[in-house]
Amino acid sequence: MPLWKRSSPEEIQRRQQEQQQAEVSRRALEAGGLPLKAQRRLSEEMEAGHPLFSSDLSVNELLLTRERGYQPLSQVMGSSIYQVGWQYLRQYTWNTQAREMDTLSQAHQHAASLALNRLEQEAKLLGAHGVIGVRFTRRSYEWGSNLLEYTAIGTAIKLPGSAATGHPFLSDLSGQEFWTLLQAGYYPAGVVTGYCSYYVALGSNLTQQILGWWLGGTNQEIGPFTQGLYNARHLAMQRATAMARQQQALGIVGMHIENSRQIHEYETDNGGKRRYMDLYVHFAVLGTSIISVKKDHVIPAPKATLTFTDLRPGSYGQNQELTFRG
Repeated sequence: MPLWKRSSPEEIQRRQQEQQQAEVSRRALEAGGLPLKAQRRLSEEMEAGHPLFSSDLSVNELLLTRERGYQPLSQVMGSSIYQVGWQYLRQYTWNTQAREMDTLSQAHQHAASLALNRLEQEAKLLGAHGVIGVRFTRRSYEWGSNLLEYTAIGTAIKLPGSAATGHPFLSDLSGQEFWTLLQAGYYPAGVVTGYCSYYVALGSNLTQQILGWWLGGTNQEIGPFTQGLYNARHLAMQRATAMARQQQALGIVGMHIENSRQIHEYETDNGGKRRYMDLYVHFAVLGTSIISVKKDHVIPAPKATLTFTDLRPGSYGQNQELTFRG
């Protein structure tokens, strides 16, 4: 019995086709597009006429979306796994220094943009008017500290009898919020993001004053750290509002803000023992930009809601929240 078996011509041809398809997918991803298998899946679903839709909408969200005449088509996704370039940070300085970590900020902004663009491309292949209920997540990897991943998942919807637009809207609003927005005469324009990573090196002079025995026991604000937080917020918000202006929006609603901070203390024996303290700030904002589609906006009257907490444990020990609407 031979130790190896010669591949058949059909198997060789199949492998060559797989390699060609993988190369096409790689080039599409490098250009910010979708892999070949995703394009084929969406095209087949489009040709079949959407006999069965998939959605992460709740029952209430689905019914409210249908009440406005929209038809859910499919769950769509956009993703990007990104490598962050190298950037030297630590400053062994006497005086305070502060600056944005440009490499990290640009990595987050670009990865988020790639994920959202691919989400829009999937919606466009389905002939959708927009995507609602977008859930935008970010994660990092323990085995790769210089890697980050952004993923956007939502439900593509279409208004039957109306031609699809060239750029489907994206919205991270829930189905109820989307319905209320349309009722009031507004329309989503897109999802906007803003990121900023900022670094403040307090310097050995101010660090010694803060941690030293003569000032370390007193209440005091660390001004450079406070200013660094404000600077990070300003730059992140500036980038989000710039995206909204490009979409010709009048405002941003449903904004989510993520703010993480880390203080690092260290010392060196170079030229005498000196202590240092640095601040790392990451500020991220996400929201839905909106446009006006009516001159007169009728705001739905709010309904009275009274919420009680049922302290009686359920079958699994959980407490339940009871809501009564008038």
